[in-house]
Amino acid sequence: MKTLPKIVPTREQLLLISDPRPGVKVIRGAAGSGKTTTALLMLKLQSKVWLDRKKRQNLEGDVNILVLTFNRTLRGYIEDLAQAEIEGINGLNLTILTFAKWALSVISSVEVDTKQTAEKIKQLAKHLPLPEDFLYEEIDYLTGRFLPSRLDEYLNCERVGRGRTPRVEKELRKRIIEEVINPYSAFKKQNKIVDWNDLPGRISEASNLPKYQIIIADETQDFSANQMRAIMKCAANPSTVIFVMDAAQRIYPRGFVWNEVGIIGVRNYRLKENHRNTVQICRFAKPLFEGLDIGDNGSVPDLDSCKKEGPMPVILKGRYSQQVAYAIDFIKSYVDLSSKSVGFMHPKGWGWFDYLKSELCKASLEFVEITREDEWPKGPENIALSTMHSGKGLEFDHVFLLGFNDETTPHGNEEGDATLESLRRTLAMAITRARESVILGYKPGEASSLIQFLDKRTYREQEL
Repeated sequence: MKTLPKIVPTREQLLLISDPRPGVKVIRGAAGSGKTTTALLMLKLQSKVWLDRKKRQNLEGDVNILVLTFNRTLRGYIEDLAQAEIEGINGLNLTILTFAKWALSVISSVEVDTKQTAEKIKQLAKHLPLPEDFLYEEIDYLTGRFLPSRLDEYLNCERVGRGRTPRVEKELRKRIIEEVINPYSAFKKQNKIVDWNDLPGRISEASNLPKYQIIIADETQDFSANQMRAIMKCAANPSTVIFVMDAAQRIYPRGFVWNEVGIIGVRNYRLKENHRNTVQICRFAKPLFEGLDIGDNGSVPDLDSCKKEGPMPVILKGRYSQQVAYAIDFIKSYVDLSSKSVGFMHPKGWGWFDYLKSELCKASLEFVEITREDEWPKGPENIALSTMHSGKGLEFDHVFLLGFNDETTPHGNEEGDATLESLRRTLAMAITRARESVILGYKPGEASSLIQFLDKRTYREQEL
């Protein structure tokens, strides 16, 4: 499966990668601006800077480097490129992991139990007047943002990154802490189990932690505040810490401000040029951001920076079987799979791909499933099946978003609904994975409500 292409730095990127100073650096930019590749280009220079520093100061040991990715799929995707950037440079100790895997390696003798914890939360939260999915996200939000000793700050805080509705007023927040979080914490302590949000807190409170001279954390708009605190706890003094982010692509209900996680003196860099998408793909995705609060950490695609022209995106209207038939015919007719890649992405994944897989097999089109995979596939297959979440940070020449029906994108109907805003960002992110073409499909009468946010002038409809 194809990975990121060989990096040839642009003039805009060269200005960033040539800065040798230590400290916290934040790379922002819209989808397609080359944020991740810029960070990996910086890795080579920073490695040499820190090796020279150790030599001048007669310090022993390797330069420790930590690269953290948003999910397992992305970790496998960028590993080869990161290794290539430092190939032939001795004295480096490079670790590339997801945050969860890294945290488990730092906090030894800990096993996360997701089944028991999920059942306990469901039991405790069933009496609260909030939709079940939203409530789980709210609990994840507050336990990810505040350390256990400071949960009371949740009562009066501005809920950064959570949308405007459903509203969670102070009295309801108090009930969440008293009726769910406190008994849930007691349950975990009594049964000696932990959940994923416990790991950052344990790192923040631990001693004898590994120290890294260079840290790169990708897609950090979807990291929690406690995860950011844990990362900084393991940064050497001094060190170079590079955060890559775009709040416009946030897909998890998380948010923080820099000073609350103890990060001050940040040097900001913003990439403006789009090197991935065509003008047509950018125009297709842009309306999904309109009206959303993306803040200073977000970037809307810059149409003026897109220089590459391509076909107009297509929206298919027909049964799912017809959409799949169209996609297979398109691949066989127009895609050279020896050099081009195809990504089929879906909001749900798993069983939703069963029919697609059977039809690809019938058509003798080899494919790989990459959702939550630890390793990037090394075989010749250039068709990938992935959830939209696992597609984050990846690139494909052609992207198919089939079966985009209302049942696969449920959300509330209030203005400012947090789930709807997240879905809009996620769809925009999925669209901008494409370098050349995007084809989206739905069944007439069952279309996802997200279709209404697209501008009819930016795509061509195809009746099947």
